[in-house]
Amino acid sequence: MTRHRLLAVVILVVLLVTFVRPARAEALEPMTVILIVSGAIVVIALVAVLIIANVTEYRRGTRAQEHDGPLILAWQAPATTQSP
Repeated sequence: MTRHRLLAVVILVVLLVTFVRPARAEALEPMTVILIVSGAIVVIALVAVLIIANVTEYRRGTRAQEHDGPLILAWQAPATTQSP
């Protein structure tokens, strides 16, 4: 598993755990809400950067592999000389 996929899986697991087990309503102070929203924005930005980087890398790899035409290899056997 690549580092990008591992990071994406870890982020998804953290998000799922956060949404499955929300905190009590009386425990949410304004500072806690601001921290949660800020963390969500950072996570969304990281995921967006990873997606854009993967798409860009994929496009670069595809363009590097494209050829204008068929590849032709030519080989000629070396000429043999006879000694006098």
